[in-house]
Amino acid sequence: MSTKKVLGKFLPFIGIILIVGLVGWGLFTASNVNGSSAKEGDKAPDFSLPMVGGGEFKLSEFEGKKNVLLYFQEGIMCPPCWTQEVDLEKQQAQFDALDTQIVMITVDPPDALAQAKAQYGIKNTLLYDNGLGASAKYDVLLDSMHPGERPGHVFVLVDKEGIIRWRYSAYQPSSSMGDHHSGGGSGTMYVPVDFVMGNVKNALPSKGASQ
Repeated sequence: MSTKKVLGKFLPFIGIILIVGLVGWGLFTASNVNGSSAKEGDKAPDFSLPMVGGGEFKLSEFEGKKNVLLYFQEGIMCPPCWTQEVDLEKQQAQFDALDTQIVMITVDPPDALAQAKAQYGIKNTLLYDNGLGASAKYDVLLDSMHPGERPGHVFVLVDKEGIIRWRYSAYQPSSSMGDHHSGGGSGTMYVPVDFVMGNVKNALPSKGASQ
């Protein structure tokens, strides 16, 4: 059999292998931008993102001032994600007592996010992760029902020193992924607020609310 015929026979299979490899590499690089490290005990990666409604949010500006609970979610296509924020804000007084600012991060066009924020009556900060940069730094693109495309339903608590004190994913991917991807919830895209609050209280240093 000639070389041309051999290549012609196996070319479709080679193409499939290349496509699978490229997709896998894309997911790997999306979750490892800048050599991201965002596990409990790590220094929280800094980022700047536009706020829905105007202005710019920079995480490092909260150091020495407030704890920050980053809430990554999947966007306007996920109603339970927004209900989660509504219910968190019902307990706003408790978060205020812990000196903790809730910051929601997702994708979708800013106008659509502004409409959703108004529809659900969201008062806390909502950030537009336009290039998935923050989502990649915090390695939340694999904790998602849309891997590599949207951040998953993930909480990351950053204390006043800029250290990650607690991390929890509502979506549980394959246990073979290891690290923080191997632990998580049921994938229902909603976490009981009492569970979130209890973990925030337990994770912060004893002086976290009084500084």
